[in-house]
Amino acid sequence: MVVYTDRMSNEAWRPVIPTGREDALQQGFPGYLREAVFGWLQGALGAESRYVKAQKFVDFQNAAHLELGFTSGGVLDWHGKALPQLRRLDDAIFTNFVDYTLSQNYYPKGPHPLERILSDGGSAWTVMRWNRMNARLAERVPSGVRASVGSVLSATDKASMKLKEAWLDAYGTNPRASVAYAHAVVAVETAALSLMPTGKDEPTLASVFSLLESDNPKWTLVFRDSERAPNSKTLAAMMRTLWRGHESRHGRPEYTDATLEEARGAVILAATLVQWITSGVVVPTAAR
Repeated sequence: MVVYTDRMSNEAWRPVIPTGREDALQQGFPGYLREAVFGWLQGALGAESRYVKAQKFVDFQNAAHLELGFTSGGVLDWHGKALPQLRRLDDAIFTNFVDYTLSQNYYPKGPHPLERILSDGGSAWTVMRWNRMNARLAERVPSGVRASVGSVLSATDKASMKLKEAWLDAYGTNPRASVAYAHAVVAVETAALSLMPTGKDEPTLASVFSLLESDNPKWTLVFRDSERAPNSKTLAAMMRTLWRGHESRHGRPEYTDATLEEARGAVILAATLVQWITSGVVVPTAAR
C-alpha cells in the first residue's frame, strides 16, 4: 500500500542519492534537457511518422532573421537531418525555437505537456498561456510569487490580457524592460478606468488620483481604514509609484530606459493593483 501511494504522488522524482544539482535552475538547455524536449518537439512539429515539413524550420528562420541552413520545400528526416541540426543550435537560438514552436501550436486547457519536461529537468523556463490558443516560454519565478498573480494572469478581461503582455515582456525569452513597464501601466489604467469613471473625455491613470486623494474620496479599499494609512490615499500612492516611476513614459533630456529590475517590480505591483480592482478589493466609499 505504501508503494502504491508513492506512485500516485504528483511530486517530481528526486535522486535517492543527491547530486547537488536538484534545486539549481538551468538557464539554458543542457544536453539532458534538450534531448527530453526533442520528444515534445517531434509531436509539436508533426514528425511522429519520422518526417517533418522543412517549411516549419524555414518559417522560424525567417521570423528570427537568422541563417540556420534550412531550405524551403520538401520534408526532412527527423532523425537523420532535423535532430542533428537542432542539436547544433546554441542555447539562445534553441530557446527561441522552442518558444516559437509553442506560439504556433494550439494549447488546450490543462497542464501543458512541455511544462512537466521543463519542471522535471530543472529549467529556468516555464510554459505560460499567451492567448486563448497558444503558449509562450516565460522565466520561472518563485512558486509563491507566480501563485499570487496566477488568477489575474489567467483572466480574459482587457486589463488582465495587457498584464499578461507585460509579464511576457518582463519574464519572456527576449525581455523588453521599457515595453513591459508600459504594458504594466496600461493594464492598471485599463482596470482602474473600467471601474472608476472620471467624467473626462480622455482619462488617464492620473485622472483617477483626484478621486482617491480628495477630502471625500469616492473609492476605497475593503481593509479596515486608518488615519496613519488611509485606504484611498494608500491606493493612490501605489498607483502614483507605478506612474511616476515610469521614466520611459515621458520624454525628457535625461531619458533612460527602464531596467529589467524596474520593469519586473512594476509588473508585480501592477498585478496586485489589477487583482484588487477586478476582484472587489477596491469598492465605492459609499458601500463601506
